Amino acid sequence: MIKAVLFDMDGVLVDSEDLSIEIGIKYFKSKGYEAKKENFLSHLGTGMADFVLGAAAELKADDVTVSDADSYYHEVYEKELESHHIAMSGAEEVLRNFKAAGMKIAICSSAQRWKVEANIRALSLSPDFFDIVIAEDMIRRNKSNPDIYLMASAMLGVDLSDAIVIEDSPGGVLAGINAKIRTVALTTTMSREEALLSGADRVISDISELAEIKDAISLEKYLFGIADKEILYGASYVKSTGLPVRMEVINKCIAKALEARDNAYSPYSEYKVGAAVLSASSGMIYCGSNIENSSYGATICAERNAITTALTNEGSLGIDLLVVASDDYPPAPPCAVCLQVIAEFAKADTLVILVDTKGRKEEYLLSSLLPKPFVFPTMRKS
Repeated sequence: MIKAVLFDMDGVLVDSEDLSIEIGIKYFKSKGYEAKKENFLSHLGTGMADFVLGAAAELKADDVTVSDADSYYHEVYEKELESHHIAMSGAEEVLRNFKAAGMKIAICSSAQRWKVEANIRALSLSPDFFDIVIAEDMIRRNKSNPDIYLMASAMLGVDLSDAIVIEDSPGGVLAGINAKIRTVALTTTMSREEALLSGADRVISDISELAEIKDAISLEKYLFGIADKEILYGASYVKSTGLPVRMEVINKCIAKALEARDNAYSPYSEYKVGAAVLSASSGMIYCGSNIENSSYGATICAERNAITTALTNEGSLGIDLLVVASDDYPPAPPCAVCLQVIAEFAKADTLVILVDTKGRKEEYLLSSLLPKPFVFPTMRKS
């Protein structure tokens, strides 16, 4: 059960990322460099040093220092806040609801303390509203290292399994994952595809999605619990568990796919493939391998073998994850026929992982492998 919610600040509770980049561009211009938004994007959420020095490296601005940039930011940022409304829609309501419900709430920001406290004031709150506020000055290693979230759970006296992290950047999500805390990714500064491939346990659009939740049980159910309605997977509505695809499940599916590959029957091509599909309804993993035939057109691919096995056992199927294992590098993708069959039972954002026998892997969403699957005319209105 959720006992503590560990919030990142920028991009989660306040819409300050664009403002920070805007000030960054002005700072570099004051030093004689023409910076662009793209110079800062990959350095969001990992602290002032990486934010400034990362952009400086791209611009070959060797004379830029963190202390000089910090002084500039401190002066300009607080002035700019007077004319900017940066509080995320629903953020204050979420914080007050969670606190009233008895959940512990913490700010875990990689920014400097002065900026964190300025952002808290922009939420019409004060630092003592929170159970703890951790800023850059309290940690030795910044995100994507897990230190900030491990410190927060320890200070709150909450087990890692009873906490959740809410983040908006790849580095922040990785910090939560590395701390082994369930992590929710927002698509405020990441694309949905980036968020889905980040390894987060759940992806939502922004903090306002949680504004109507007023107790820990409802929060648990909304983020990680059982779905209240059937979900469209390809051509069929399937009752889904609604559970996120966690890293340990991904690793188990990879192991199962590699094991299935060993059992492939491929005397003609000697090309072995294994596959594993994760059922959305049951959480069960079903495996298949390629089965060749003297009449080569009768050959069954590993992916379709896994899907037919799942259907035989469950009667209906929604695929939350597909793993394909081969000894190729880059790892072999499903053939065009298999992609169409997969699309019959999967969503556009179903995760597809391709892995080779040395453990090297590539991750895709089904929509990037098959953007326009054929849907039978009578099913299109669904």
